[in-house]
Amino acid sequence: MDQEANEGASGEGLPRRAVEMDDAYLELRNVYRVFGGLHATDDLSLNIRKGELVSVIGPNGAGKTTLLNLISGVLPISRGQIWFKGHRIDTLPAHRISRLGIARSFQNLQLFTNMSVVENVIIGCHKRGRSTLPEVMLRTGRVRREQREAYEFAMEKLVFLGLEKKAHVASSSLSLKEKKFLGIARALATQPELLLLDEPVGGLTVEEIHEAGNKILEMQERGITILFIEHRMELVMGFSERVIVMDFGQKIAEGTFEEMKTNRQVIAAYLGQDTE
Repeated sequence: MDQEANEGASGEGLPRRAVEMDDAYLELRNVYRVFGGLHATDDLSLNIRKGELVSVIGPNGAGKTTLLNLISGVLPISRGQIWFKGHRIDTLPAHRISRLGIARSFQNLQLFTNMSVVENVIIGCHKRGRSTLPEVMLRTGRVRREQREAYEFAMEKLVFLGLEKKAHVASSSLSLKEKKFLGIARALATQPELLLLDEPVGGLTVEEIHEAGNKILEMQERGITILFIEHRMELVMGFSERVIVMDFGQKIAEGTFEEMKTNRQVIAAYLGQDTE
């Protein structure tokens, strides 16, 4: 394990608070993200427990994607704190957060369309490598071994998601479902403990949503904590254990799907109606 990964495991070099690990695996404390005068997140606090499968829903512009960007370090917070496994992470760059065990997929996929499917996943294996730059330039035996191991590891992720037969085709040739699954495979290649999924089934058929939901459950069974954003209620209703509802950058409610679908504040947020 390299130095940065050791820091993530031991906590050396990272701010840490005394907390029981099952207290709050991921914790946001009064988090603000301000764009000019717009509060994309506004005093947002939430907790995710280890092993949970949690969905985040809300109308367009509620701040859901911003939430994932803040957790993963894609965007800095304006104020507040984010903690993961007892370590404060909002001060870290995205690559350090990834090494601590957080990975994400993107709503707009962000695939390398000029690369093959397996090459897209191999890119996600970057933190498995230990070779130095001179070794890479000289293509030493360790470099060749790590490249072979990365290929085999990437293929394992493709097999899991049913994409092994497409491994050597251009990613641009995939169907929408296959591209969605490839984005998840690339995130899995980083060996995450916490996986953030941004609309993993947007645009898919009901049958494809069910297939994706079963894969998400399998990932949870393998020990991955999952937080996902989704508009498709088929996935939220059928697979999430807990639902967090956002509106105007704030958490307005949380609970089971059954509780949320009858919550007056949630209904008002979606329908634009007054709760009075």
